[in-house]
Amino acid sequence: MNYTAIIIACLVVATILVVAKLAIDYSVKRQTLDNGKTVKGIVLPLRLQAYERMALFLERIEPNQLVMRIHNNGLNVAQEQNLLLTAIRSEFEHNLSQQIYISSPVWNQISGAKDDIIDIIDAVAKTFEPTDDSLAFAEALLAAAAEKPVVYQAMALLKADVQRLF
Repeated sequence: MNYTAIIIACLVVATILVVAKLAIDYSVKRQTLDNGKTVKGIVLPLRLQAYERMALFLERIEPNQLVMRIHNNGLNVAQEQNLLLTAIRSEFEHNLSQQIYISSPVWNQISGAKDDIIDIIDAVAKTFEPTDDSLAFAEALLAAAAEKPVVYQAMALLKADVQRLF
């Protein structure tokens, strides 16, 4: 009889321990889920803002938009080339931190689009004398950029990546 009481007491204690462990595990899982929701609630808006900023960046460096913003009658080719390149690099540096919120393939596409546009500007500028009027340079730049729509390709990948968030 003494053994029976000890066995029953052990079973009761074991049952209490199992129930307590289950309750603690449930509490930890619930806390982890709550923390995940909190982190997601903070990070998702930041990611969306980064995608918006990079979409704006792509729009601002798109050659049609860029030339419309930068071109000024009276500039020569060298001056306009310098202003265009400075604007692109400045925009890129301003948005550099956004890469932590954007997927690597999208960031690489955006960075590649920037580099391609710089290459197009430099290539077109080499076909002119630095002191030539910038109007013909701007027209040639727009024609060359139309043949290689790198901004639109990057924008398409950016939009597709945002869609995966939802």
